[in-house]
Amino acid sequence: MSLQDVVVIWLDGTFVGDNYRSMKDDFNQKLGSTTSSSSSDEIDCLICKETKEDLVINGAPVITVSRSDEAMQQIETHSEAKIFFISSGSLGKDMVPTIVRQYPLIHSFYIFCFDMATHGNWALDYTNCLKIFDHPIDLLVRLMRDISTYFIEQGKLYLKFNDPNNALKYFKYAWNLETRANQKDKVPPNTKSKEKPTVQPDCRTRLNLLEGENGLIRQAEKALGK
Repeated sequence: MSLQDVVVIWLDGTFVGDNYRSMKDDFNQKLGSTTSSSSSDEIDCLICKETKEDLVINGAPVITVSRSDEAMQQIETHSEAKIFFISSGSLGKDMVPTIVRQYPLIHSFYIFCFDMATHGNWALDYTNCLKIFDHPIDLLVRLMRDISTYFIEQGKLYLKFNDPNNALKYFKYAWNLETRANQKDKVPPNTKSKEKPTVQPDCRTRLNLLEGENGLIRQAEKALGK
């Protein structure tokens, strides 16, 4: 058995190539441009760049597109893969219903928008498969943890069907993503937030499954004779 492809497709009309900064600038302009400092913007952009790299090296490449037709082309190209789909609110309003109708196996949608209330009505129809965010760190941390969860479940299947080599790859991908998600979750909030910064405790739910002598990683290693 070979690993099933995982792909993240990110649609936003302000993307220029894979330049996240252009989207961030547009995002801040819609907010009124006074709610976020340039330094925090740089941090957010760096986090997005680093997260993309984290996902790529851990089995989940990120494809950025600026038009709906490009997104549909990428979905068709990767129709055999497990797709995690991110979109701006304005484009997602039409894209999510279209994708759900044409590709019912895609059920991981993330909306990144500056005003979540604006998209509440249409999004209510998709609460079983859609999550809305107004801050990039929150979105990316959740995305990494959701992909990690998927990897763990796939790894369990490979272990069950006596393929510990691929199981171990999935478990290690999951461990890496969980560890990086915990690190990103400790980044101070964007300056648009007036709340006092707090240090988030590590999320251990999936790490506890992966680590330790009886953890999934060790189970796969034992099956390989390590």
